[in-house]
Amino acid sequence: MEDNSEQASVSSQASMRPLVSDNGDREAGAGVEVNIANDNDTSVGVDGENGNEDDDPILSKYHNACQRGDLEVVREMIHGGQVNVSSDADREGVTGLHWAAINNRLNVVDFLVREGANVESKAGALEATPLHWAARYGFVYVVDYLLQHGASATTTDKQGFNLLHLSVNSSNIMLVVYVLFFVVSKGIIDIDYVDPKGRTALLWAAYQGDSLTVAALIKFNASVKIADEGGFTPLHWGTVKGQPHVLKYLIQDGADFFQKTNDNKDCFVIAEEMSNTHSFQEALRHNNFDKNGYPINKLVKRDDHAKIITFLIPLLVLGFAFFGLSHLHILFALPVIILLLLASNKFIKSFLLPSYETKGTNSASLLKSPLIAGILFGSIFWLAFVWILRILPYTFTKRPLGNLTFCAILCFVCYSLFLLAFSDPGHIGSENDHEKIRETISNLLKEGKFDTRSFCLETWVRKPLRSKYSYLNDALILRFDHYCPWIYNDVGLKNHKLFIFFILALELGIFSFVKVCLKYFDELDMDGDCFILGDDDLCSGLIGDRFTFLIMTWACIQAVWIFSLVIVQLFQITKGLTNSELNALIREGRRVDIDSQTHNEFFNTVPEGFINNKDTEEEAAPLVRNNTNERISTTFSGNLPKPRTCMGMICAVTGLHQCVAIIKDTFGIARHGSSRSTNTRSLLSSISTDYGWRRNWCDFWLLSDTNTPLWKRIFFSPPSTKALLNGKEADYATLYEVPNKNHGSVSQLQELQDPLSEIDDMV
Repeated sequence: MEDNSEQASVSSQASMRPLVSDNGDREAGAGVEVNIANDNDTSVGVDGENGNEDDDPILSKYHNACQRGDLEVVREMIHGGQVNVSSDADREGVTGLHWAAINNRLNVVDFLVREGANVESKAGALEATPLHWAARYGFVYVVDYLLQHGASATTTDKQGFNLLHLSVNSSNIMLVVYVLFFVVSKGIIDIDYVDPKGRTALLWAAYQGDSLTVAALIKFNASVKIADEGGFTPLHWGTVKGQPHVLKYLIQDGADFFQKTNDNKDCFVIAEEMSNTHSFQEALRHNNFDKNGYPINKLVKRDDHAKIITFLIPLLVLGFAFFGLSHLHILFALPVIILLLLASNKFIKSFLLPSYETKGTNSASLLKSPLIAGILFGSIFWLAFVWILRILPYTFTKRPLGNLTFCAILCFVCYSLFLLAFSDPGHIGSENDHEKIRETISNLLKEGKFDTRSFCLETWVRKPLRSKYSYLNDALILRFDHYCPWIYNDVGLKNHKLFIFFILALELGIFSFVKVCLKYFDELDMDGDCFILGDDDLCSGLIGDRFTFLIMTWACIQAVWIFSLVIVQLFQITKGLTNSELNALIREGRRVDIDSQTHNEFFNTVPEGFINNKDTEEEAAPLVRNNTNERISTTFSGNLPKPRTCMGMICAVTGLHQCVAIIKDTFGIARHGSSRSTNTRSLLSSISTDYGWRRNWCDFWLLSDTNTPLWKRIFFSPPSTKALLNGKEADYATLYEVPNKNHGSVSQLQELQDPLSEIDDMV
């Protein structure tokens, strides 16, 4: 089943390029997007853009080398005496360190600082330091280096912007997080520091529509009440931009939407003038206010009570539907049932979902409510009801084994459903110790992995591989597989095995139920002709006990998607990957190439040529791809995914889309929007955790504790965060590298074969 929750909204809509006018005025709406890089060269300021350097060709050559990161030329010119690093500025005061900083050339920055370059030199019309230039473009690694080598975080440019303001202007959430923990958290800069026009960092983030930054600033207690010289609060500027998530965060934190600006305009007036009324009203509804800004009266006061009612509604609706179809004429029953379904849907959406407690920008929805789990529970209840009261008395003496088998499966299904609904899928909670968070960030910077792939913005912890943040559990889920609405919980490391047993039991239980049902229908011995059903047991059941017949039909319908789910899950186990990882591979295969100049979805600004101490140059090669040429931005190109059709949604929920993608990849059928020349790498061959089907199955089914009896290793779920991976015990809470599939040791192979031998002996 596909995790629909993970289609999270884009949290930052602003370009990483700051909004700055030529004269440095930051008035809203007056700024223009500055792009120093020309179309033919991504280095900033190349090809004679700094006209003042034409008078000195040596200085021009030196600055160009700093821009391009040509360390050999820079070293040669300085050591050769052609350039003095202490006086390498042009007429506007721009130094080689400025150019290296704004182009993310960390190797050149390091060399110049070691040679004595002034990290506090100011240049240009804005009188900005190299730190300001690097921060404006979100280059975390350069900012970190300069701060460690004497650059002042409190220095402001001519506009009155300090490091925090410029970090927010960059819209690189990783730089914002870095500044918050290494500067703001230490009391170096006040979170509510205002520029000369009275604007805080939160106000600028709201104006840019950068919801990731807004959320981070609010976590650091940034004030939503402060107004600038025009009387605009962050909510006013957020309303101007109209980004729904920004508005949700601000209203959730207590922003006053009735407060008026100096022009006597509140947020309602601004929203109407800027044509953002829909976004503003959506944010109000999310925070339980009506369109006029007044609190919505909740029918159910408590969140848990609303969820219990939601869970029980399908039980009653299913019972009424089965009763109506079995006792009323179908032409009368169908309209009544349809009206009942529509009324139930309206009741849940209007009165129950608003009573749910929401976190962040995630609104309550039917898919993320106990409704689907209630449908499964209601189906099991009515199935058990007809078996106990109708089928069992007729068939127990003639089919005792079949009835006992079904009873055992039914008990296991009910018990496992309860366990799954309240189980821990394997989570890592939030970290609140700022010192530990700083240590985590420092380690990631040293490894060149400080981006959203390795650092969780919701929990402030390092992301283990194969983990994913869950809003339902408010935690990182280890070896995350998917969110399952049928159990109203996530499926992860600690409950995945039980989930497989559960769906297998469901399928076997339906098969067993159908068998005893057919025997029951045979015992009814009702004569008649039922068209396509003929005159056999099915016709006897339709005539003699339509209620039971309808429940059996409903169960058979459920068996179809359960069977598809079982096949997909077993295939994923065989290939050593999770549902989430398979979906990611499918999306990657369908993705149209995005221009690296305009998109960087992970906010990675690792400098070109960066190699951490732990890796060889070959292993660090992937880091080099994310260099200064990738201007971090969350502005999308025109290649947006198409909305799903109804059939597409059904295929996604049942896993059929995964089966189709696997078949296409296996037989070499080109994917939509791709050609064989651009898809030489197979979808299945790119799975890094596929160690062969035998090893993959042992990794999944066996506990890592070799001292535990084999039957417990097979049937029990992992009690901790440790499990097998490539035949070796791995702690998924600290899994930052996967074992190399090409370099398994003899001891690993032997450790894998031992349990297999035990299983063979048992058979």
